[in-house]
Amino acid sequence: MTIDLRDLIEERINAVPPAAGDIDRVRSAGRRIRRRRRTGVASVATALVLAGGTWAVIAEDDPMPGEDMAPDRTSFASLGALDFSEGVRAYGDPGKFVSLGGRKIPAEDLEWLDTDAVATVSGIVFFDDGRPMLLDGSGDYTELVKGPLDQAPGFHPTAKAEAAEPVVAWATLRDGQATITVRNLATGEDVANVRPDCDRCSDLVIDGIDGGVVFVRDSAGTRTWDSATGEWSDFAGSETRVADVRNGVVLYTGPVPTDPGEWSLVAGAVDSQLSYDGGHVLSWSSTLEPTTPDRAQIVLERGPAVGDGPGWWTFDTDGSVLVATGKNYGGDYTVYDCVLPAGACEEIGALAPNGGDPMFIGNDM
Repeated sequence: MTIDLRDLIEERINAVPPAAGDIDRVRSAGRRIRRRRRTGVASVATALVLAGGTWAVIAEDDPMPGEDMAPDRTSFASLGALDFSEGVRAYGDPGKFVSLGGRKIPAEDLEWLDTDAVATVSGIVFFDDGRPMLLDGSGDYTELVKGPLDQAPGFHPTAKAEAAEPVVAWATLRDGQATITVRNLATGEDVANVRPDCDRCSDLVIDGIDGGVVFVRDSAGTRTWDSATGEWSDFAGSETRVADVRNGVVLYTGPVPTDPGEWSLVAGAVDSQLSYDGGHVLSWSSTLEPTTPDRAQIVLERGPAVGDGPGWWTFDTDGSVLVATGKNYGGDYTVYDCVLPAGACEEIGALAPNGGDPMFIGNDM
């Protein structure tokens, strides 16, 4: 856990729009979450901490920057077969368990999960001391990059995946030089690699990938890299954040991008998400708002929009929406998988969390 992750958590919390009808509850919950997470960041002993919809480990023996330590993969024992045929369906009770593909797994067996991880149609891509790894449907772990890599705790580039495609973008450090890679997980082959010219590569973050175009942010702003042509293009200044990008649509927060090119722009909160066709925005509600006037709202069968209590949401890897909702805040919750555009929901699990709010991998909505 680093100051970069703490800043990201603070930014996401501050960007959360209060839900209509219960503003006091939302603000109070936000303060409790913020206090709980700050306590976790400050902890000296090893602790399991909720972070942006996932779990991260803080250990008092974490290597310092520049410390030469051989990677230890002994903790990555196979979890056994996981069913991702209907999406990863990843949700959990922070510090207690994570449900993956219908199986509940103790949180201590998934201590590697953090906000740099991303759920994909081929499994979950995550970082282990700066090395991209894949947990696939067999329950086994694979190193996605071989050879020596820098173990730099301040480097948190994230990984991002194409919508419904087995293509992922990540960044690594070797001898202080960043490399961005686009990999087809289905074939195991790299689509392209590039070494970006960044002011401070420790600030490099991948904010999205769509049609092979990677959105790369650093201290100078956001640029796009076309992995097919190798072309770099300016996109936005340093105050703009790309929240999501799907099917030619960019969801952003902050100032309007200065060089949008042919991308369609939609303003929204930093923790909002786009549907896989780019047609709707999911943002703290069971009502998905359209991105163009010719589309209608989509109202999910479950969640506050239809009379349920508080809710949490995310898109699954098959493009459906996962919803956790209950009658009362802090009580028991039911988790649903809702298909689009119909909005019909199937019950897939239950939660009675005592480790914190219900959470989904990679999103704090």
